[in-house]
Amino acid sequence: MPTLPDPPADSEDVDAHETTLQFESDPNTLVQEIEKAKEQEACLIVIRGKPQGHRFFLTRDEMIIGRDAAADVYLADDGISRRHAKITRRDGAILLSDLGSANGTYLNDQRVAGTGMPLAKEDMLRIGTSILKFLPAGELEIIFYGNLGAAAHTDALTGIYNKGYFMEALSAEFKRARALHIDLSLIFFDLDHFKGINDTFGHDAGDYVLQQVAWLVRNNLLAPLNIFARYGGEEFAILLANTRGSEALALAERLRAAVEAHAFLYDSTRLPVTCSIGVATLQLGIDSPATLLKAADLAGYASKRSGRNRVTMADPLTGELAGR
Repeated sequence: MPTLPDPPADSEDVDAHETTLQFESDPNTLVQEIEKAKEQEACLIVIRGKPQGHRFFLTRDEMIIGRDAAADVYLADDGISRRHAKITRRDGAILLSDLGSANGTYLNDQRVAGTGMPLAKEDMLRIGTSILKFLPAGELEIIFYGNLGAAAHTDALTGIYNKGYFMEALSAEFKRARALHIDLSLIFFDLDHFKGINDTFGHDAGDYVLQQVAWLVRNNLLAPLNIFARYGGEEFAILLANTRGSEALALAERLRAAVEAHAFLYDSTRLPVTCSIGVATLQLGIDSPATLLKAADLAGYASKRSGRNRVTMADPLTGELAGR
């Protein structure tokens, strides 16, 4: 089963030599990063391709690389086979094997045979049009790529994921859920009368509210693997892998109640903050991530039309809505 994607780095190739430059200016930071790096597993980093900059940690004795959404190392590359290559961990070594792929697997431009070829630090794997870099466990560069990706795909105001990363994660999790026949749900919500807060109390007050909502939800309501993002303006989205619709609906109601009850105090004034929420879950016949997202969005609009500060569950196939 593929791991949840790290926030990808931006679309240009990244110079690995930037690692040292990033840390040399702050010796204390360098020491901290070295200590963090010691805890990291060996990994493959996507240098060119999608998801750009993503780190695939090699945590199991055998991991499949391929275009199949169920692959351990899933690459969105039409030039590779569904089960293209295999990573094996044996007697302290990490080996790369080809699985009879149509276009071949290349290690430092040498074609890999079926038998395993050992990987060494900074080896380059070429699979289709994708290029991955191997880093052994404990390398400082692993932390660098993680920091770079986080900065590129974090909303600067709230500290949660931004829309770009959310859409990447939604696409990956949708494919995985379809391939493995597992549950996937989505919560979409925005803040009621948010323009009124900005107009009455100023945009600093609005920023404060957005930051408080992000803190409240992230720290009190979500599991570590839930993907929580600021979708835009006062809109937020939560991606819930392995989550049934009934579970997502219950979470959405807890979220609604928590926002309503929270004391948003700005300059000693309590600001009135509530949210309208839409929920959708993956069903047979849902053909794209966009369909699922649109269903949750429309359910959120239904919550607003019904008086705001409420939760509505959508049926993406029938268009029926059920409010709470």
